[in-house]
Amino acid sequence: MNADFLLRRRTYFRDTRIMDATPSSFDLACWRGAVPRMSVAHTHDDLEFNTAPVELEYLVDGRQVVIPAGALAVFWAARPHQLVRDSGGSELTWLTVPLAQARGWRLPGEFLARMFAGDIAVAEAARGPLDLAERVGSWGEELRPGHPLRRAAVGEVQAFVLRAAQATAAGVAAGSVAGGLRADVADMAAWIAEHAAEDVSVAQVADHVHLHPHHAMTVFRAALGVTIGEYLAQCRIARARELLLTTDEAIPDIAVSAGFGSLSQFYARFRDHTGEAPAAYRRRHEV
Repeated sequence: MNADFLLRRRTYFRDTRIMDATPSSFDLACWRGAVPRMSVAHTHDDLEFNTAPVELEYLVDGRQVVIPAGALAVFWAARPHQLVRDSGGSELTWLTVPLAQARGWRLPGEFLARMFAGDIAVAEAARGPLDLAERVGSWGEELRPGHPLRRAAVGEVQAFVLRAAQATAAGVAAGSVAGGLRADVADMAAWIAEHAAEDVSVAQVADHVHLHPHHAMTVFRAALGVTIGEYLAQCRIARARELLLTTDEAIPDIAVSAGFGSLSQFYARFRDHTGEAPAAYRRRHEV
């Protein structure tokens, strides 16, 4: 596997600095490995597919969810997410597909709507044509830039993604769970995600779980690797991305709808998280 890519994956799990742990995309790539509990909640603009022989417990957009053992799960990774329980030595398999590329594959509208809404869609048995673990050996190498079989591998990935979209069309979603996080941290994350479009203060978040603001900030960062303010910004950027892709709203209106207090703040935060301006992001995803 490409050495630069391996370095980025190590950063993905290890670095506690949110911007270092949040690339705009992991590109079209497939890999496998055992992972620890992730120390940082992060985002990247890909469809993320994963499967494992053990249950996976995530915090996604403020919700604690479990992916059943042996299932194939897919979600839009632009929503803040974090693996909150390690794999116990079992190997996970991932596939990431940049959203702009996936949208060019004419995926079903209902599937994309679920992704933009923050669902984690699940195919309960990752077997046969959906057996991602069987494909990681070839795709992990063949998707590398310059590989002579890259074009063929991309075609195989496209077929896999279309099949996965159809297999998850029945509406099965990852179930709710409690356990991998402190209850007060999980409650704070859920409250932030629910109220992100409002004028949110640390004091309000702390009051929701009956903690002193300083203590709330300490336990939140210790659990999720980001501050309350950084997590709030992730939620707001995710909402802005959704509106840019699914509506024709003017950018100033999107800034307000997503919860930003000023247009300049919105532009600065959006560029920090995505590496581009909102208008450029919208144009790049046009199909």
